[in-house]
Amino acid sequence: MMMMMMNATGQGTNMIDAKLVNTVMQAVMEVCGTMAGTQVTLKEVIPTLDYKPIGDISSVIGISGEQGEGMLTLSFTEPMAGLLVGRLLGMAPEEITSEDMCDGIGELVNMVSGRAKTSLSEDSGSLYRLSLPSIIKGPGHEIGGRPKNCPFLFLVFEAEGHSFILQVTFRHF
Repeated sequence: MMMMMMNATGQGTNMIDAKLVNTVMQAVMEVCGTMAGTQVTLKEVIPTLDYKPIGDISSVIGISGEQGEGMLTLSFTEPMAGLLVGRLLGMAPEEITSEDMCDGIGELVNMVSGRAKTSLSEDSGSLYRLSLPSIIKGPGHEIGGRPKNCPFLFLVFEAEGHSFILQVTFRHF
């Protein structure tokens, strides 16, 4: 687990809390392991000043609470998405329709953010709320509506020779 404040800008006021990062990171590993039967490992954490989705399909969910607001985005290549969704749905990757893929990726981000929300709410005593997930498909896609002036962390996960990225941003009030 990371036990430090993640500072993506070099400025003391623009940080993502390590507790949030650790909570979300753990949620990704648990959901992939228990619900999709796939063990994933954290390969790299990349702080960045701006956001650019990486992959062929992304699922975005907003998180807000008394202490701030942010976004969680899971971005996958088609092969990685097919592997996880196939295992989640009990199907072979080649049997998965475009609709199944979108539903499965949306459900993955729902489960990850739901676990993170529960843990954060219990630990802080504050209520966190989640938006509905949005699914964006296509190479080079862009996602708007993110909180302004917020650092981003890219958490690169690896499973069975494939990578996927969790992008986290959170602005404290």
